Parts: sequence; structure tokens; C-alpha cells
Amino acid sequence: MSVLQTQIPVNRGVNMISEKDLIFLISMLDKEDKIEFVEEFREDFEQQIEEKKLSWTAYYKFLRGYAPADERILEIALADEDAKQWIIERVKAKAQKALQIISEIEGNEE
Repeated sequence: MSVLQTQIPVNRGVNMISEKDLIFLISMLDKEDKIEFVEEFREDFEQQIEEKKLSWTAYYKFLRGYAPADERILEIALADEDAKQWIIERVKAKAQKALQIISEIEGNEE
């Protein structure tokens, strides 16, 4: 499959992101981010229960602090543009913080 075939619209079709890139961004989320993702997108997880893609037991575990697998988050993100944008914004904030720390470290080395 070519890269063009795996392009997924993000942010109302203005930007495009491949599924591979989305998986990479999801992998950057830590446990706390994933738990917050579940809380933020509860309706999407409940929709998966209705579609019999997720059990109630798994859902309750997520609500009690178990982090869902990256593949589960990917499923939600593929179905919900707001979820994609949430992931992008969260990773963007982490990247900015990392760059700030690196900049401070490099500034102290000189």
C-alpha cells in the first residue's frame, strides 16, 4: 500500500496524517495520557462496546487506571477527528517541553 493510500484526514481535512505516523504519535503518549484519553473520549469507547469491539470489563479497567493498548487508541482516533487532534496536541506539547529542556541543557554546557 502506498503512502497516499494510507493518508487519513486530520483537522477537518486540512492536514493529512498517515496511519503509520498516527501510530508513532500514539506511541509517544505515556500511561497518564492514555488514561486521560479514555476519560476524554468515553463516548467513543462506549460506542465500541455497542459495536461489540470492546467488553464492559475492559472498559471499566480503563476507567480505573489501566492504559489501553496503542491499537485501541488508534481505532478511536481513526473514527474520531477530535481524538486525532487531541493526540497531536498532546504530543506537540510534550515535544515543546522536551525541546525547552534540551535548549536549557545545551545553554548550560557553554
